[in-house]
Amino acid sequence: MKKLVKTFTTNNYFIFSLGIIFVFLMWFVFSFSLKEGNLFFPSPIETFKSLGLLLSKPFIYASIGWTLLRTFIGFIISFLLAMILGILAGNIHWLEVFLKPLITVLKSIPTAALVFLFLVMSGSKYAPIYIVFLLSFPILYESVVGGMNSITKEINDAIRIDSKKSLYPIFKVKIPLSLPYVIVGLASSFALSLKTEVMAEIITGSTDEGLGCAISLYRNSDPTNLSPIFAIALIIIVFVLIVDLIGLFIKKRFDME
Repeated sequence: MKKLVKTFTTNNYFIFSLGIIFVFLMWFVFSFSLKEGNLFFPSPIETFKSLGLLLSKPFIYASIGWTLLRTFIGFIISFLLAMILGILAGNIHWLEVFLKPLITVLKSIPTAALVFLFLVMSGSKYAPIYIVFLLSFPILYESVVGGMNSITKEINDAIRIDSKKSLYPIFKVKIPLSLPYVIVGLASSFALSLKTEVMAEIITGSTDEGLGCAISLYRNSDPTNLSPIFAIALIIIVFVLIVDLIGLFIKKRFDME
């Protein structure tokens, strides 16, 4: 019996599933405690009904595709730049110190301010891509630098002694050792980027397609019924949960807990 209990309490996926069930119970209780739930906080039942109706409409799949596409474009550009600068800064101390103020500024700028800035500079079509890029870049950059800095002094000393080529230890030793930190950073920053993309679509308002535009459409068409908006939010949450599960798998795979 003790062995069975230990198995369940140490199984991250089982505990993760219990956490999801707990969230739904809290959601149901909170919605039930409010009067006129659909107006303020729709119940899970009403939300899933709206979700079923949404999934029967072709436009929602186009909206998901556009949101994911813009997120991927901004995220991939951010990842490539973060890898280049992160590897350099992780091996050149003065460069890491030099870039630190810039990274701090990028992390501190309110997202809403960036939305309005890029809305004026590039229009509503491309503004969400730039926002995803600037939001995810500091997280990815710090993941790469953190991975580089996590390499022990003993390994660095061995690299200096055994390797005569300057690039060989970076690509053959340091990057592979830093990879677990980089992948975890990818998982966490992508989830945040997806949420930011949707928020940017809502604020810009005139983007052609996207889940944020679908939220604005339903909000404007019937302000008294929030269940379709919650259903769209549930779609976003599913993608974020998938990314979180990937992060849990990576942590378990590389014994990073």
